[in-house]
Amino acid sequence: MTTATQINDNEREELLALYQVTTQDLAFFKSQQWAITNYVLVAFAAIVGIPQLAGSSVGSCARLLLCFAATVTAVLGFWVLFRLKRSIDERRARLDRIFARLSSEFQNARGTKVQVSSLEMFVFLCVLLAIGMVLTCWLVYAVVPS
Repeated sequence: MTTATQINDNEREELLALYQVTTQDLAFFKSQQWAITNYVLVAFAAIVGIPQLAGSSVGSCARLLLCFAATVTAVLGFWVLFRLKRSIDERRARLDRIFARLSSEFQNARGTKVQVSSLEMFVFLCVLLAIGMVLTCWLVYAVVPS
């Protein structure tokens, strides 16, 4: 394996281009995590709100279906968040490999970042979705008129 001082100009340009693309990918995947979480929470609000807009009573079968819809929405949200977490982990590993190949001047200029691990963020967002799902089911049974 070559060190940072042994790579030629073409290799250095390629590594920097890959570094830039990878950091853009990371930013996109992180924003997608929040977007998915927001969409799922909006879906929970709709699940609670739609029966109230109709102004009619909601039977036990409809309540069960609404809770099922909330559960399916949460599970799909968890799955997408997990896929995004895996993509983030892959990109961070790529960044580490690229970073090791760049010069010490570049490494010093970039410095070290304190970053939240992808697992911590994944768990945080999944807990938000789980709480949202539980609250949605509770609201469907406790608040929506029967």
